Amino acid sequence: MDSLFLGPILGSVIALLVAVPVALRLHARRTAEILRKEALARAELGENIVRLNLLLENSAAATYIFKGMRFLAFNRATEELTGYSREELLAMTELEHFHPDYRTIAKERSLVRARGEPVPSFYEIKLQTKDGETRWADFTARDVIFDGQRCVVGSAHDVTERNRIKSELELSEARYRFLTENMKDVVWTIDTETMRFVYMSPSVERLRGYTPEEVLAAPIDDSLTPEDAPRIRELTKRGIERLNSEGAPPDASFLTLELLQPCKDGTLVWTETVVSIQRNPVNGRLEVHGVTRDISERKEAQAKMAEQALLDPLTGLSNRNLFSDHLELAIAASRRNGTRIALLFLDLDRFKPVNDTYGHAFGDLLLKQVADRLSTTVRGMDTVARIGGDEFLVLMPGEDEEGASAAADRLVEAIGRPYFIKGREIEISCSIGIAFFPEDGADEIELVKNADEAMYRAKQAGGASRRKYRG
Repeated sequence: MDSLFLGPILGSVIALLVAVPVALRLHARRTAEILRKEALARAELGENIVRLNLLLENSAAATYIFKGMRFLAFNRATEELTGYSREELLAMTELEHFHPDYRTIAKERSLVRARGEPVPSFYEIKLQTKDGETRWADFTARDVIFDGQRCVVGSAHDVTERNRIKSELELSEARYRFLTENMKDVVWTIDTETMRFVYMSPSVERLRGYTPEEVLAAPIDDSLTPEDAPRIRELTKRGIERLNSEGAPPDASFLTLELLQPCKDGTLVWTETVVSIQRNPVNGRLEVHGVTRDISERKEAQAKMAEQALLDPLTGLSNRNLFSDHLELAIAASRRNGTRIALLFLDLDRFKPVNDTYGHAFGDLLLKQVADRLSTTVRGMDTVARIGGDEFLVLMPGEDEEGASAAADRLVEAIGRPYFIKGREIEISCSIGIAFFPEDGADEIELVKNADEAMYRAKQAGGASRRKYRG
């Protein structure tokens, strides 16, 4: 019985004794494999940590890990950005390195993140360094698990200089806009590839009546007269060619133009435009930049000066220069057409006593009235000139002896009527000499000389009469 009972037990013990070593060997192998893999993992982790530390320490961006507004880890760039040492940063809360006027925003973001609500992963932050300097940084933040804890990894890239340049550029652009939008001159830009305006300052409306939007929407030719448009396009083409040519001088693209430009009310305005062709630094395209100003007053002054150079300043009649031009043209026409010219030399009688008695100012008033009577007595095609003192010339193209004599008689009668000046009645007369082209002279000098001689004979005869050079 005992042997029967012990047999199975002994077999189980033997089987167990055989199985245990096998299991132990398998377990040992598995444990060794696990330990080997763990060792490899630890080695790989160590290498990754070394790589990560190397990467972080050599990164230009400040990178750090914080939890509950406390720094857990950070790189050297963080110390450089904030100006605080490692020990100081570890003792600080996250909020302390922010600028005071930014801390409320930063705290609100941290609270939102703590509640598990979404927070932007990229935004700009405002920092205050240890020495009180304000710095700006582009900040990227992500939630991570670090050492079993939910933390935030942040990376801050210093953009203070970028923001400074941006602010200066915005200020410069604001100043430029202020100047261009408030100055009287019109500032504009043309893209040479499309040959259309891409900028037009508001002052164009004061100058031409069009809004900037209307000018920008219209072809360039609408801002020019039909006569000027082809010329301006050619000048622009040449300016671009000069700018692109080798050895072009710095001012090769500068040009100053005087133009008549159409206005919205149908009138034309004189403008002066300074043009510069430059390359846009952003897109590399050539642009025409211009400043246009109203020169209507200057043109009027120039016209007045030119007029004054040809007119007698006292009476407004032609002066000797303009008379000579008209006579030269009349002689040329006479030679072509075979017509005659009558030239009348007129001198006032008894003017000197009036001038001496009542003064030069009184005499000037008398001369003005004489000039008015001369102008209204002759034909519209005739030229009346004052050549000095009380001497006048009358050019009568195409007039024969009979017509010239009748005209001279009308002048004698008109000048002889009484004048009323400053309450005084004045009576004077005139003596007229007549010479004809071509028989009495082949040029101005000879004609005037002979007409003067005939006038002298009329004056010797008592004045208030006319005489011809011949007969």
